[in-house]
Amino acid sequence: MTPVASDTPDIAVTRTLACFAAGLRFEDLPTDVVERCKLLFMDLSGIIIRSQALDSTLVLKAALRDLDLDGGRTLVQGSAERWRPQAAALLAGAAAHSLDFDDTHAPAQLHPGAPVIAAALAAAQMVDADTRALLTAIVAGYEVMIRVALGLPVLKHGERGFHPSATVGVFGATAAAGHLLGLDPLQMEHAFGTALSESAGTGQFVVNGAWTKRFHVGNAAAGGVLAASLARRGYTGATQAFEGREGFFKLYSPEPQPEKAVQGLGTDWEILRSGLKPYPCCRGIHAPLDAVMALHARHDIRIDQIESVRVGLARRSVFVVGEPQARRREPQNVVDCQFSTHLCLSIALKHRRMGWDDYEAALADPDIRALMQRIDVYEDAECEANFPTAFSGVVEIRGADGQMWREFVYQPRGEPETMLTPTELRAKFSLLVRDALGDQGESALFSAIQAMEQGRPVSSLFIPPVAIKTP
Repeated sequence: MTPVASDTPDIAVTRTLACFAAGLRFEDLPTDVVERCKLLFMDLSGIIIRSQALDSTLVLKAALRDLDLDGGRTLVQGSAERWRPQAAALLAGAAAHSLDFDDTHAPAQLHPGAPVIAAALAAAQMVDADTRALLTAIVAGYEVMIRVALGLPVLKHGERGFHPSATVGVFGATAAAGHLLGLDPLQMEHAFGTALSESAGTGQFVVNGAWTKRFHVGNAAAGGVLAASLARRGYTGATQAFEGREGFFKLYSPEPQPEKAVQGLGTDWEILRSGLKPYPCCRGIHAPLDAVMALHARHDIRIDQIESVRVGLARRSVFVVGEPQARRREPQNVVDCQFSTHLCLSIALKHRRMGWDDYEAALADPDIRALMQRIDVYEDAECEANFPTAFSGVVEIRGADGQMWREFVYQPRGEPETMLTPTELRAKFSLLVRDALGDQGESALFSAIQAMEQGRPVSSLFIPPVAIKTP
């Protein structure tokens, strides 16, 4: 007799993650996890604050006002305006992802901080949680989000055209918000079941450099706050949201590996594998940028002497930041710039730096435009072999006189093994927030973040802006 296939999966991923997210306590967190969480929070706070003045953020705020979603009691860092909780989560999440400067988890190919921290900040204000509870919720969100991505696995998911930081991000946001709202394990399961219906986001934004990419992640943060809020009131969500027959893993990936979502849960902390960016562009471009900086440090390279530049990357990175090459050589807007290896390397080759404020000038720079035409991106076998454990890159520069310089970078700066120094991290934070908060405000926010484990009011993390004016 042929056995009947069971509708009950062997691995109860949803229940296991729900129990973890609901039951995690601050006392469960190792010291290095707490310190990494504070570092990630500091980095993302700076990005949220800097992004309040961006054109896309201002338009998003105007639209939310049209929808009467302002006038609440929830703040977004870097702004004095108050919003409804969902709107605040949407704004913070979108702002956090707008510069493409937010943290990355290389093996899972995610930006975990933007959806998780944005949702946590909104939920924390809903219940007047302290900063110790906020830290715990953020860790819960990171662990759930990253592990769900590993269970897909995310490479297959991304190859289908999904934007994982959004599609997976809603579950991390739900875990973080749900923890702060006091969900029990069963309620957390229901929240994940509702979040399943909110998992969305595709890579189609690259075609025209749309702001949609920023919205994706903010929408995931807002969706997490909504899913958790519904569950807190008893609203039921789909069971077995991850491992079910029509759940996230089986519908969103051709080859799911659900066991990876729970392996080492609570002892092997994925948040410690999250890295921070020194450049505001797609992580796939960072190793080549590090290679250019290393070559500049050893050689006198002038762009008018460059005949050609070849950039080797893993296959997935070539697809995301190298092709179609004609399009990458002719970026039309800042989002295009953030995904153009040709543009970012041209800036670095000319200026020996690559920062957010370089984009607009580069778009109008004839030297940059000319150099982009001489850059070629290709799939490198060694980089492909290292991916996604490491986002490797190799740069070969050929001079007009026949001289050639070559540099291979196994892993870009900012990964756990190549972490930026405390001085570099503070400099990035200060650069991002000082114009908005002033010297005194920057110092006050930095000090408040350093003391988060002391359980201070969450309000200490919202320093009034002195330069950013709400239109």
